[in-house]
Amino acid sequence: MTSLPDPSQMIRAYDAEGREIRITREQWRDNVLPGAIEQDWNDADRLAGLIIQSLNDGFIDEMVRPAERLAELDRNAERAVVLQAIVYMKQGRLDDSEGVLRAFCAQHGETGIVLTNLAKVHAERDDEANALDTLWRALQLDPNQDNGLGWFEAIHRDVGGDAAGIAAMRKVAALPGSWRARLWLARGELGSHNYAGALALYREALSYAGQPTPADLLMQMSGDLGNAGRIADILELAGPRFQAQTHGLPVGNNLVKANLHMGRLDNAQHILDQLRALNRPDWQETLAYWDNELAQARPGGAAARDNG
Repeated sequence: MTSLPDPSQMIRAYDAEGREIRITREQWRDNVLPGAIEQDWNDADRLAGLIIQSLNDGFIDEMVRPAERLAELDRNAERAVVLQAIVYMKQGRLDDSEGVLRAFCAQHGETGIVLTNLAKVHAERDDEANALDTLWRALQLDPNQDNGLGWFEAIHRDVGGDAAGIAAMRKVAALPGSWRARLWLARGELGSHNYAGALALYREALSYAGQPTPADLLMQMSGDLGNAGRIADILELAGPRFQAQTHGLPVGNNLVKANLHMGRLDNAQHILDQLRALNRPDWQETLAYWDNELAQARPGGAAARDNG
């Protein structure tokens, strides 16, 4: 009797018609990945995307050559060196990882994301003091790094509890241009039912973030407000800032749900139309769900469903 493949060992992909397919990791590694690497070999953006996806899928050794190629090819030297350093780090090649990061800093100057990855190298060596010092320097350069900020908060919370974690967030929030820490502080205020305080933090975050508003800012803000039942605030704060091309389905999904909740069916339809126009096969199932929900919400929708 042939056993079925372990679902955790399957890779999800889409065929030319946009239909989801699943194949085993071995099939992907042996039959799909080499061709994908060859196809993207001279396109930095596509190659970087392939490396990121492959790392997420656990293909580490297979990404050494692509990462080294990206370092030669990419005009975005920061992106290239970070991916190269991550591949080396995941292989346990800590000296090589540190070497490419320091070479970048020598040539281009220090940046927040490069220093955060250097801090990770120190952490892999269990050099906690050097890791924390380097991470703080990274946040001073770029306080809005998602991974760096979350790591900084976790380090302090692990030592001093929730109060220390909040104090760490406030320390980062005080840095010039810092908006992401305000999102997390606002989540805490929502949890304490201090809605005025949360909304003030959101407005500050939006004012610091610039235009277009970062997608993850709108996604976290709208999601947290939705979980707190503050639907009208989602439409007020996130609605006017939504751009389908920039913010995509994660933000659009929350706005469609909020508009439906508030009975603003035409607004929900407009967002769905914008998202569908981007022709993303991986969004079609979710868009079809909202199409159905919208149809049921319109006058006669429930009767049509019952009669069907």
